[in-house]
Amino acid sequence: MKRDLDLMREIMLTLEEKMEYGKNIMSDRLFEMMNNKTLSSAKLSYHIGLLIEVNFIDAVKTSHHRGIDFDITTITSDGQDFLDTIRQDSTWDIIKEQAVKMGGYSLSLIVDIGKEYLKKQIGL
Repeated sequence: MKRDLDLMREIMLTLEEKMEYGKNIMSDRLFEMMNNKTLSSAKLSYHIGLLIEVNFIDAVKTSHHRGIDFDITTITSDGQDFLDTIRQDSTWDIIKEQAVKMGGYSLSLIVDIGKEYLKKQIGL
């Protein structure tokens, strides 16, 4: 399965909007919240796993007869930094455009490009 950075951004923005302090969100509930007609639960689970790997969210993985589920507990400080960098659609589009010009991108590169772009925007 290919990594979908737009989906990862959508997951993070949805979690930021819907999570309440001290209340976890199960991945099947997140799937319902996202209301994305083209999204499969397997693709969502895969991308939640990627977000855990890069320390953007904390979650507990469980396996059961229906497959894999995640109990998402929090957005980490790194995840908050990512959100601060990519929240605005116009900024996200510019960041992705610059990353593509560089010939590819990782999440850490996206965050670095975003930080540099935001620094330029505020004159640093």
